[in-house]
Amino acid sequence: MTAARRSEAPARRKGPKRAAPKATANVRAQGQPDEAAPERAGGSGGREFRGPKAPRNESPPVKKDPRDRLRRILFLVPYAVRHPGTPVRELARRCGCSERELLEDLDFLLGVGSPPFAPDDFLDLYVEGDRVHVALHQSFSRPPRFTESEAAALAAAARALGGEGRARAVKALRDAVPRDRRASFDELVERIYAGAPPAPESVLGRLQRAIAERRVVRLGYHSASREAESERAVHPWTLAQRFGHWYLYGLDPARGRPLAFRLDRVRDCVVADEQFEPPGDADLARARLFSAPEGEPIRIRVGPAAAAWATSRPGLRLVKRLERGGAVLEVPGASAEWTTRLALSLGGDAEVIGPPAARRQFAEAIRRTLERYA
Repeated sequence: MTAARRSEAPARRKGPKRAAPKATANVRAQGQPDEAAPERAGGSGGREFRGPKAPRNESPPVKKDPRDRLRRILFLVPYAVRHPGTPVRELARRCGCSERELLEDLDFLLGVGSPPFAPDDFLDLYVEGDRVHVALHQSFSRPPRFTESEAAALAAAARALGGEGRARAVKALRDAVPRDRRASFDELVERIYAGAPPAPESVLGRLQRAIAERRVVRLGYHSASREAESERAVHPWTLAQRFGHWYLYGLDPARGRPLAFRLDRVRDCVVADEQFEPPGDADLARARLFSAPEGEPIRIRVGPAAAAWATSRPGLRLVKRLERGGAVLEVPGASAEWTTRLALSLGGDAEVIGPPAARRQFAEAIRRTLERYA
């Protein structure tokens, strides 16, 4: 017996027809209903006439802050490296963004590199089966080991920028320096200046103004050799950083010759109204030699007792380490006289070994000293 198949049509609801809504007569030319017109046309069963909608005042799209993307990327890359195969949704949740924004960030990262910007210069990045994989270039596998000079320069820049993370950045840079060089790092950080020009009323600011205007300065100066303070009237010629210190180089009329003055020993500085004549060619050449080290650097050999201090001193460059803890150092830009005094100050644990002229001056100083005690 064959089963008869029914045609199943959708059931229709029967009942009285609704009245079509009547057109409202009280419509202004602008398309707005008259206030006196009834709210509904065609009785309670009619539709409410609202008229055309007023255009919305759409505000322009908010421009995204590029720093937000930078913060996400700085979190995203190391997190994805430590957690390979993290799902896109989970990574977007941790970055605090949508999945679409995350994928845009990943596309942006493909352009990070060096010209001609190959996609895998610094990052090997891909999404496989909705999972993110990021691998760093092998050169990033270990944190860099800075020299104390490099780390101190970065620390000075970080301190100039300010912000909440300044102290953490300086500490991280210090930790990146080998342990035996951290004392030198601490000293350099306090001496390197990075940032805005010096304050006009600071010693450095006053000296810069005096040099530009060729004005005499009156210094309250502490002499380390005599352990005494004195007043000096100086014709300032130039400023220079040497051996980790700021120096003023200029003519001292009372002594009749140009001298160098360390700024950290200047107790007071007054710019006078009196002007001075510019120095001659010979004096300018001497000033340039002071400002820019030239010539063959002088080498000194230090023993184990003085090596730790000497190798951490700014301005002394390590050439090689010797057996039993000694070292050979270079002193670029220093005079033979200054280097001789430095070597003698180390109590017999250092000697000048070259070049020959500096070696002769050191030997002559030793000879004169021994004659005094003969």
